Amino acid sequence: MVQAIPKTMLALRQHAPVPEDALSDPEKIKQYVSLETVPVPEPGPGQVLVKVSRGSLNPNDLYHIKGVYSSTFDYPYPRGMGFEGAGVVVASGKGWLGKLRQGKGVSFYSKNGLFAEYVLADAMQLIVLPEAVGFKEAASSVANPITGTGMARWAKQSGSEYFFITAAAGVVATMTMRVARSYGLKPIAIVRREEQAEVCRQEGASHVLNQTDPDFQEQLAKLCAEVNCTYGFDSIGGHMPLTLMRAMPQGSTLCMYGYFDTGPMQFEPQKLFNGWKVDYFETEYYLASLSLLSRYRLSREVVNNINGLFQPRIHKTFALKDALQAYTYYSQNMTAGKVQIVADPSL
Repeated sequence: MVQAIPKTMLALRQHAPVPEDALSDPEKIKQYVSLETVPVPEPGPGQVLVKVSRGSLNPNDLYHIKGVYSSTFDYPYPRGMGFEGAGVVVASGKGWLGKLRQGKGVSFYSKNGLFAEYVLADAMQLIVLPEAVGFKEAASSVANPITGTGMARWAKQSGSEYFFITAAAGVVATMTMRVARSYGLKPIAIVRREEQAEVCRQEGASHVLNQTDPDFQEQLAKLCAEVNCTYGFDSIGGHMPLTLMRAMPQGSTLCMYGYFDTGPMQFEPQKLFNGWKVDYFETEYYLASLSLLSRYRLSREVVNNINGLFQPRIHKTFALKDALQAYTYYSQNMTAGKVQIVADPSL
């Protein structure tokens, strides 16, 4: 029996950027974010309405809530929150594809505010789920698997058998290492704490270095020279790019895949003018660079392996009404595994 779509729904809405020091206290976040009753949106041409099962928190959610995420920097307030999730298509606007998707379980990425009971999504960008894939796994099947696959492909294309990656115990990094190993590459994991090193060893890292060691730059330089590592990923920013590029052989490429430090990044012109390169990986732009057929093949590769190679580590779940606690918890436990916000536990 088809359920009637209500006129209103609960949705997380943000009214101003959240200061860094407020993230550690849900009561402080309440000054900027609230769970509100709002109208259920109507899908336009090429769009569908998804009844949300759950969504996942990713680093870009923290950038977004702080108002520094480059892809939504100019989005006006009040605005929605949440980008990645899964649910069931319950209505569609004009277009044959949306109508074909009705009643289907899907995973998707949307900038329309996914932490809500219903959300609009682009019918072209939905990943239809096989019956064997549940919403719990599917809600983490877009951002990290596709990012990890794309980054691993870039590392493979570089021609370097070895590559390093910072924040290596994080979900994106472990996914990247997992896929890269299937391509025959050898990851060098860079971590901040010893307990993170064991996570990386379990993921098959060839070497693990601790960036807090006083001689970290010397260790990395020696290792890069020994194994001819000419490619690396960094998501820390700030002073770290300078440290990493100083350790890399001439002609190497450093690829930024994030910026935990949202301030200026440090580079040396002497490096950039003498053969070293800096690149930037952003999932949305990576997907836009692919043909429709390539995007479709990538999405099927991911979803067909979500219970295997791309199996997410689901660490903790929160109800939609407890979403602010989820943000605080995730900001303090980003490497523990996926944190999800559940809109409808019956799905």
